[in-house]
Amino acid sequence: MNPKTAHDFLLPACLALFPEKYDSPAARAMLIAIALQESDFIHRRQLIGNHRHWWQSLNGPAAGFWQFEKIGVRGVLKHHTTGALAGYVLDTLGYPDDVNTIHGAITHNDILAVCFARLLLWQLPQPLPGREQPALGYRQYIQAWRPGKPRPERWQSRFETAWSIVTGVYP
Repeated sequence: MNPKTAHDFLLPACLALFPEKYDSPAARAMLIAIALQESDFIHRRQLIGNHRHWWQSLNGPAAGFWQFEKIGVRGVLKHHTTGALAGYVLDTLGYPDDVNTIHGAITHNDILAVCFARLLLWQLPQPLPGREQPALGYRQYIQAWRPGKPRPERWQSRFETAWSIVTGVYP
């Protein structure tokens, strides 16, 4: 997968399931930037140990290109602002309201994964950052994803790449 393909195919499929207010250039950019930050759109499972392919590595607790852990899935399901819409997405895509099943499915169902990522971003109380606000984007990413080993040195380039895709200037 690459970020342009994700933008052109996964995001529209996800956002078609949501009310119009869930779609914005800032939301699209954050979704792409976070997946780049978390997995580079390469790793469907969190890698433990040396960096081999995801299917050869020891697996960590996170799944999908957005690297969701079970606690994140549970948080989206139970949060007052996202629970009902998460239920609708699960019904539409044919999944039960079960954390373990959803977490396993997120590994390979990229539409489900991006829907849960969008819902997690929806829980943030402040507006999503614009193109000229990478520091705010990073703070919101940290607030929502709570990465165990954050790598701030990677964020700027991922945020810029995401915005170049969203604004149509990506090569």
